Amino acid sequence: MTHLPSWRKNLQRHSGFWRDGYWYDLHLERRMPLALEMIDEMVLALPPLREGTRVCDLACGTGNAAAAVVSAYPLIHLTLIDQDAELLAIAYDKVADYCPDATTIQATLTPDGEPLPGAPYDVVLASLALHVLVRHDTDRTDPAEAETRYELLLQSIRDSLTPGGHLIIGDHVGVLPLYRHLKALERSGFVDVDCAWRVDDFFVIGGRVPGAP
Repeated sequence: MTHLPSWRKNLQRHSGFWRDGYWYDLHLERRMPLALEMIDEMVLALPPLREGTRVCDLACGTGNAAAAVVSAYPLIHLTLIDQDAELLAIAYDKVADYCPDATTIQATLTPDGEPLPGAPYDVVLASLALHVLVRHDTDRTDPAEAETRYELLLQSIRDSLTPGGHLIIGDHVGVLPLYRHLKALERSGFVDVDCAWRVDDFFVIGGRVPGAP
């Protein structure tokens, strides 16, 4: 007999079954109504992606960002990275019609300064990912600790990008406020750092590695 968790977890304001990919997709728009608009803005912030452009969706979850990108640019070479095999399977199913040769990599990512698996990439997407990778329990009373962890992660991404490669981040204010996200990008060696969109706590920012114009 299957024992289900209590449905009342759905009723708690800051709770829910976020680790279940199907539940996540079912509830995302209702509980985080700006999240899908944020993903659209991430796609609009990208430069044109030519055939064969190597794109990584970092901590891809259920693949909403990846699906939006491949629907706009179906000739890219896509890599999906997440630590959860079930989420990777859901993400792959979303992109398979556009990008059947997409690569999936199951990996536990930590802010350790090491390049991402499967690198180098021309573009890295991080949709609601960075604050998860630096851990929700990062001490918010110690901004220096939070920024150090962010910078280590950003250095990993920087070292995983080709010259002129881009990082596009869609996230919400949490562990770090928006301004500190931007400054952390600059300190980590990114140029052309800017904010493309912000509504309430959600934002899209980006930068690129020095190199090709």
